[in-house]
Amino acid sequence: MSADQPKLFSVCANPPNGGPATYGPPKIDPAVKPGTKAAMADVRWESPVVMVGFTDGNNAWGQTLRDQVRRLAPVWSQFANITFEFVEGFTDDITIAFEPTQFPYGTYSSYLGTDSRMFSRTGRPSMNLIFDPNNPGNNDQEFQRVILHEFGHALGLIHEHMRPDRPIVWNQQAVYNYYHNLTGWDWPMIQAQVVNPYDRNIIDQTPFDPQSIMMYPFQAGLATYEDGTPFVTGWNMGLTQSDVDLIARVYPKG
Repeated sequence: MSADQPKLFSVCANPPNGGPATYGPPKIDPAVKPGTKAAMADVRWESPVVMVGFTDGNNAWGQTLRDQVRRLAPVWSQFANITFEFVEGFTDDITIAFEPTQFPYGTYSSYLGTDSRMFSRTGRPSMNLIFDPNNPGNNDQEFQRVILHEFGHALGLIHEHMRPDRPIVWNQQAVYNYYHNLTGWDWPMIQAQVVNPYDRNIIDQTPFDPQSIMMYPFQAGLATYEDGTPFVTGWNMGLTQSDVDLIARVYPKG
């Protein structure tokens, strides 16, 4: 693969411990050009109806997860001209896996916007919501945190901490120590998943928002604001006004 061939990243790794998931390097498809990535990636859905397929999850726990997706994904639709239609099996748009067939429990990920089609249309899930039925922390609040976040990606939103205009400075040694100990990843992988900003076209953005549903939690010591103030974020559980404003502008109603 040449240096100028595009890389297609699974844009989210959002496990309960707050760091990247540990299921290996980013997926690369050198034959397909990915959508551009910024605060809002240029991978917007053209149709106001987006199909969402369930590939598995036919047991009682899977039914719980399906019900949570049906309940929470339409929260975005309150503010955006997008309707999700839920069906069985693979679709041409978004397809979700709920079971640890390919990835382990605690894997939560989604491709950006219409990049999802590259996977759904070839019989691969574009989103993973693999909640562990034996984890007591998997409750309504955790379902809300994860599902809203992943469907934000599915609509084209990137991680808030990877915006090119983020006003933060990483303590790179601390970031390496934390994520290497957490995941076993080397520095290039940590850079790709945490440190490096998205560097492609920005189609729209709202002001930097540490409370955004698209922000990871970061403990003290990993980064500071540009003035030296510690940068610390917690568990963001719902949409902020900035999230609402941005999605409403990109998918305007009426």
